[in-house]
Amino acid sequence: MANVLSRKPRQNAQVSYQAFVVNLTHLLKGNLQQRGHIVRRLATENRVTTSSEEMISLIEEFINGYIVAVENSPEYTSWSIGTTHESNKKFAQVLLQDLFHKEHKYTDHAPEHQLSYIPAQHFDEEAIEDWLAKTPLIEHMMNTVFRAIFPVVDRIDQVLGYTGTNNIWGFAFCTPTIPLCTGALWEQQETLLNIPSLLLLNHNLPVELRSQWKMLFSTSCHGESFSTLMKNVVQKGPTVVIVRDKDNYVFGGFASVSWEIRSDFSGNSRCFLFSLSPNMCTYTPSGLNENYMYMNINKQTLPNGLGFGGQLNHFGVWINSTFDMGHSRAMPLCTTYNSPQLTAKQEFGIDKIEIWGVGPSAEDTANGKVCFIFLAIINVK
Repeated sequence: MANVLSRKPRQNAQVSYQAFVVNLTHLLKGNLQQRGHIVRRLATENRVTTSSEEMISLIEEFINGYIVAVENSPEYTSWSIGTTHESNKKFAQVLLQDLFHKEHKYTDHAPEHQLSYIPAQHFDEEAIEDWLAKTPLIEHMMNTVFRAIFPVVDRIDQVLGYTGTNNIWGFAFCTPTIPLCTGALWEQQETLLNIPSLLLLNHNLPVELRSQWKMLFSTSCHGESFSTLMKNVVQKGPTVVIVRDKDNYVFGGFASVSWEIRSDFSGNSRCFLFSLSPNMCTYTPSGLNENYMYMNINKQTLPNGLGFGGQLNHFGVWINSTFDMGHSRAMPLCTTYNSPQLTAKQEFGIDKIEIWGVGPSAEDTANGKVCFIFLAIINVK
């Protein structure tokens, strides 16, 4: 800690009380320049730059710290999921894409192999500041960790005589990062999600849908029945569809509107596709067409099943109504989402499917119990 606070770090360094308070204020409520300096000094003792590997290690520590900071919250305890070192490292690389590959973000349409490549680069404070400005999820996680370690914001303000909220950390829009889980019978099922994938997917949802996830369908509980799937998801609002194939690839899509049985595509530009394993990436609409989502059944001349993107019989992700096979025909890219083939083989066998309803329930909305954005204003006097 002394290395962060001292201009000339040294072994057994001591820091005055005033210097500690000022730097702690920068840590908890500083501007981007101040936070960028702290991040660099936390990542390395080098006074000029920090390496890619050092940044990955630091972000992994923030991920672990974030889990500790929220592990007793009602949202976290409503889930029965964990994480691994490998998953945390993949997630750290996703969070660092705007630093490692400035020309592509993980939600853009870069090749997955390029996004998983760790460049042999060093980054100065200006690059880190620019990255922080573009990565609100890590900003939120860092803020949560720092405030859990140092819950002293109001007392610092009293010491320094702050009366306003002129810096960017004087107030924060705190949207839920881990949603409340409902409808899951954890004693009977396991989920395809882990903590990093849940954080990634929830962060990419529209803000008003991030507060709650409800289990609507899982093959482990409801069996391999397309009729049951339709019964559980049609006209039930926005959903996240997650598939694991026989090769252990995990992928899926976000349906921004209710599923309905129809002979053409539906949805809007809020939809997206994603890959969770072996690669972690999201794919937003390209704007080339509006073939976002599709569901049909019992039609002889049309595909019967559930799909995202592409065109009929050539979907970005497709689940056949027979529940035995699916496909990801996206060579070279899915025209709707610019996503690559999300599976090892174009035609894949289905191992497991789960579908989550996202956002507040209709009952909560009707009763006015939902608050989409929580505004935490500090030092209003």
